[in-house]
Amino acid sequence: MTGSFEGRPAYLQIADDLRRQILDGELQDGDQLPTAQEIMDDYGVSRIVVRNAINVLRSEGLVRTQQGSGTYVRQHKPLKKRVMGDLYAKRPKSSPFAQSAQAAGKQGDWEYQSRTTKATKAVADRLGVEPGDEVMRTQYRFFVDEVPTMLSTSYEPLAITMGTDVEQPEAGKVTGVVPRMDHIGVHITHVTEDVYARAPRPFEVDKLEVPQGVPVMAIERTYYADDKPVETADIIVPADRYALSYTIRIPAPEA
Repeated sequence: MTGSFEGRPAYLQIADDLRRQILDGELQDGDQLPTAQEIMDDYGVSRIVVRNAINVLRSEGLVRTQQGSGTYVRQHKPLKKRVMGDLYAKRPKSSPFAQSAQAAGKQGDWEYQSRTTKATKAVADRLGVEPGDEVMRTQYRFFVDEVPTMLSTSYEPLAITMGTDVEQPEAGKVTGVVPRMDHIGVHITHVTEDVYARAPRPFEVDKLEVPQGVPVMAIERTYYADDKPVETADIIVPADRYALSYTIRIPAPEA
């Protein structure tokens, strides 16, 4: 497409053309887009039109602009890194994140802060406790090969763990929700997850280094011992870098 525009504004048609080249693979991850001058010459438009077209692609998370260098195609398909998966095919002996990183051949690490607080109404509803009941809140930031990959805030009723050696989730010899609860005789039977996409919040952009135009996947995960919730967590994963890969096991047919 060069030089002829009818109907839609020129900057949107240029964005359409560049987007098609990116999605079709003509322009691949890491490739530099034509310079502003080259686009101006190719399409016969002004610099402001080119700038508006690039801004559209940037807002969609398709390109990134490096000051003094140019505009480049971003990684627009999630990397096949296993953040979630068939984590509980065998009863875990460590944290799900550590297992996932190891399964992907990556180095996993995390930082955390735990403190006692009062359950909000939202947290109380998820844990089946009363608002104001004491819970242990632990905030995590996870890294894979030193790149921030995930945030998590977990809540556990202190009525279950208070006074045990797993009261602090990361302070004892046993870590990971399932092994810790097994250690005190509370046996988790199932996990539920609700997953949805949304725009990142400012602190998430900062902590996870989320580029402009990239959504996050928000996961509400709750662990149960039969019908009793024993932990609930809010997990945030950038949608551009990591796929949530699940394996669903189907029971054998009845004889």
